[in-house]
Amino acid sequence: MKKIKKILAMLLAVVMVMGMCMTVFAEEGDNTTAPGTESSNDADGTPETVAPPATGTEGSGGGNGTKPVEGDKATATVNNVEAGATVTAYRIVEPTYNDKGFTGYKLAEGVTLANMLEPTSDEVTGIAANKTLLATLTKETLSALEGAAGLTTYTAKLNAGYWVVIVEGSDIQEVYNPMLIGIYYSVEGSGDDNTLVNGTVDANSNWSLNSTPAYAKSEKPTIDKKITGSTGKDTSDGNESGNDVAIGDTVNFEIDTVIPSYSKSYTEVTVKIKDSMGKGLTLADPANLVVKVNNVKVEAGEATFTYTEAGDKKSFEISFASAYALAHSGEKVVVTYDAVLGEDAGLNFDANTNTAKLEYTNDPSGEANEIEDKTYTYTFGIDANLFGSDGSGWNKFTEELLKTGEVRKVILESGEEVETITLPGAEFTLTRADGKTYTTVSDENGYLSFTGLDAGTYTLQETKAPEGYSLNDTKIPVEITATYNEDGTLNSYTIKVNNENTSTYTATYDANEKGKVTDIDCTPEHENDWSDVSDTHEIKNTKLAALPSTGGIGTTIFTIGGCAIMIIAAGLFFATRRKADK
Repeated sequence: MKKIKKILAMLLAVVMVMGMCMTVFAEEGDNTTAPGTESSNDADGTPETVAPPATGTEGSGGGNGTKPVEGDKATATVNNVEAGATVTAYRIVEPTYNDKGFTGYKLAEGVTLANMLEPTSDEVTGIAANKTLLATLTKETLSALEGAAGLTTYTAKLNAGYWVVIVEGSDIQEVYNPMLIGIYYSVEGSGDDNTLVNGTVDANSNWSLNSTPAYAKSEKPTIDKKITGSTGKDTSDGNESGNDVAIGDTVNFEIDTVIPSYSKSYTEVTVKIKDSMGKGLTLADPANLVVKVNNVKVEAGEATFTYTEAGDKKSFEISFASAYALAHSGEKVVVTYDAVLGEDAGLNFDANTNTAKLEYTNDPSGEANEIEDKTYTYTFGIDANLFGSDGSGWNKFTEELLKTGEVRKVILESGEEVETITLPGAEFTLTRADGKTYTTVSDENGYLSFTGLDAGTYTLQETKAPEGYSLNDTKIPVEITATYNEDGTLNSYTIKVNNENTSTYTATYDANEKGKVTDIDCTPEHENDWSDVSDTHEIKNTKLAALPSTGGIGTTIFTIGGCAIMIIAAGLFFATRRKADK
């Protein structure tokens, strides 16, 4: 028994010595810490570093038990990138091999990093901005999922190492900062295991390198154009994209946007705010235009922004200096100004559109994109076309008010004689609740056209009757009401005369083109025929000649009697004189 114990002890000692010898004589490799420190977000959104796992996903070179070689690849994945973008990966750290397999990592030629396994955000953005260096690096293009739209996933098989990922494209809207993907071996040192770990990064998340904040997530800039007030009105209805005003009234506008979040890979950027006013609207006093960045008023200047205005005061542009935009990356911009609605305004559903645009650089190569937002200002007309001079069949002439008299005969241009009750030449005044007045004269068909009105209450009264007719001075209440769609376009409006609806007009819009009217329904239906006035309010006048006679027997009989007396008196005078002469 004692001999058996001695033999086991000797064997254990031999095993320990052999193990120590293997450690001493093993080949020493380069730094083999894996470049796989891309990060993810925890539940509260705080970036956290993800350490390389003990085991990984099998690469293309084989599985466990196969010696690592230069051709080994694993899948690189970039999530939440716009379909249609160009996604390119550039290798900045690459693996080294010898006849025994993988030995470590080295910098790609031309790349400078203080610690190749712990690159800083400044180092990565500097590489992304260096076009000359990028042209010399190994690169691979990632492909979007087949049939993808919107935000999608891009993938590619990449060799081991650190890869800087850059997203570009003239048709994309988001601003993408450089990202970093690590493809690494799951077992350190040389050996017979070529298992590679796939690299994944999310373009729509904040992430870090080794617990050091690196880049803000990709960002899709927005621009919000809204109406903050108008003459005599407010935005209490909650719709800041559409309103109605009278011609001559002032509309208050606001543009809200943000200077995109640019990393240091962007060295020269374009950030412009453009505003154009359609027919009807004209820029008011430019002195009232205010630009605020991060809630601080900023004056125009070479170091901040330049302001240009069109000669017709229909548009303006605010162009931020590149250095200023980069220094104020991610900060909110607010522009406020006023515009006036003029006589060239479109009536009823013919909107007076205001378009604000943001032009901005959205990738380090200098490509620019443009987004826009619109507001719609309307003004109404009584007895007017529903949509200006548009030739569509739904663009009918409205028939709210009609001046009529007794049946009379008129001769048409064709020479035909017809009977009509319409009465031209009557003068009317329409008075708004605040006292503002509008005047018109009934046309040849008897219609009373008032234009440039806003929604509200009015009083209509005849002020001068046509020749030969009595004045109808009845005060008639008129009310215009309007409803708006969520995007600010006019949904419908109703005109009520003498507390009765004459008509309600409702528009249908193109689903693919914002603000484009495709049809207008009238309730009740109009037939563009003045003789059919079942849904039109008639204001009647009466001929003076038709008034009944009043008073005594008149003066005619007295005139005849007086003349007879004078004749008799003259006859008696001459007869008496003859007798005297005899």
